[in-house]
Amino acid sequence: MIDVAGVPVLGRVIAECALSGIAELLIVVAPGKDAIVEYAGPLAGTPGMPSRIGFIEQREPRGLADAIRLGRDFADGEPLGVALPDNLFTGEVPGLRQVIDTHVNSGVNVVGVVEIFAADAARRGPTAVYPGHLDGDVFLIERIPDKGARTERFDTGGAPSAFTGIGRYVFTSEAFAVMDDVERCLKPGAELDDIPVMQRLLAVGRLVGRRIRGRFLDVGLPDGYAEANEVLRNAARSRLP
Repeated sequence: MIDVAGVPVLGRVIAECALSGIAELLIVVAPGKDAIVEYAGPLAGTPGMPSRIGFIEQREPRGLADAIRLGRDFADGEPLGVALPDNLFTGEVPGLRQVIDTHVNSGVNVVGVVEIFAADAARRGPTAVYPGHLDGDVFLIERIPDKGARTERFDTGGAPSAFTGIGRYVFTSEAFAVMDDVERCLKPGAELDDIPVMQRLLAVGRLVGRRIRGRFLDVGLPDGYAEANEVLRNAARSRLP
């Protein structure tokens, strides 16, 4: 619900989903997050928004893949697009739409990736570097590192730039079975994270990355939040008559 240039970040991501062709949206919420339901529910069917917006509760914070898995029945065997609201993008084609297009062309699971330059690393979150190479806008991932100790900022490892995964995905129905398998291997109390799920999908050739074109804004960090406010305010001013 944090405000970014006059609009809650959630509203911006819901609009991105609609612009990406999403007509039916499911929002995963923690218990007691009534403000999210009260804000997002009435957006359904309004101009520029999905026609249907539903909600499902993740009763305990058991990890990102656990939250995504709550969409199994909602997806009903169809591919499931996923958008995390701490990432925003500017550009002609919405970020999620680009990931969807790569899924349509490849038929496999897709994770959005962005190239982060060393000069911008301080404004980006502590995700891992994904080794790999580009084939057009498809990023052929060589390896997805384990989630290690969290640092404060992204680290290019001394390189001028590096690629990393961000919060835009398309998962096919096969991914839910992988999530179930990963969960069976977890230690008691461990979170069901997206990283081991993607590692398994990559190992069997069922995952690729999609380079997202457009400016990447990470609102989960103070510096990234300030950047997002500035960029999106300037963009709004430029559209004024």
